[in-house]
Amino acid sequence: MASGIKKRSGSDYSDGRPGRINYHSEDEYRTITLTVQATAYDMHDIAHLRDSINELFDDELLLREMRIKDVTVEYESPGQRTGELQLEEPEYVNGKQIKVAMVNNSEIDDTTLASTFTIEFETTDLPYFESIYTTLELNDSGYSATAEKYGLVDNIDDEKAKYRFTESNFTVYNAGNVTVEPESMELVVQISKTSTPGTLSLRNLTTGEEFRLTKNLSERHISLRGMNILDGTVNAFRDSNRRLVSLVPGDNQFEITGATFSEVWFSFKYYYK
Repeated sequence: MASGIKKRSGSDYSDGRPGRINYHSEDEYRTITLTVQATAYDMHDIAHLRDSINELFDDELLLREMRIKDVTVEYESPGQRTGELQLEEPEYVNGKQIKVAMVNNSEIDDTTLASTFTIEFETTDLPYFESIYTTLELNDSGYSATAEKYGLVDNIDDEKAKYRFTESNFTVYNAGNVTVEPESMELVVQISKTSTPGTLSLRNLTTGEEFRLTKNLSERHISLRGMNILDGTVNAFRDSNRRLVSLVPGDNQFEITGATFSEVWFSFKYYYK
């Protein structure tokens, strides 16, 4: 079970004014609770099972949600055992995952072969679910509604699954409901075989953000990798305007000017609240 996102807000009070002034509100973390059933082979095996469970969850994990589609359960007939009931196999709910670490573990009952307990996790980096795939994978493999990794509820638009472009004006679609920010999220933009005698400009017309690189270039690969700006493998931050671009949910209209190039591609993950 996943909780909503806990918020961190900054506020203050003003004399002569009722209420408080809210300066900002930031997403902080969320909790994930798992109910686990463990069954030991015999009483001696309980101790080994307990230690293995503690070891399994004692690290950062990527969790995905699975559920049984059909929740209709037939009642037992006289003489029928519970183990004979057949339920559908659980399936992944979507193509999302979330990074967490254990913060609380209820005690495992070591006096019985079958034990049920709960484990509470908290997100370790971002408080968002993320797609298990990148947009470049989606572009190169092509979207398929039957592919397990592409969830039907991930908000993918099969008509906007293009993330490699050769034209100077193009649209990048962010299927998530969170703005992708290079300061804290996975975002790589590469402009391949770039040539310019002056200034390369990459503008997100939707947000008004602009990245500029003023440098004489001849068929160079220019990359924005998170906060890093690279000319090939060389740091080119000092030749830039020290600005990056983000991707808001939905369509992002882009324009490249001042240079020629062979291709520009965007690789990022979708993020969901």
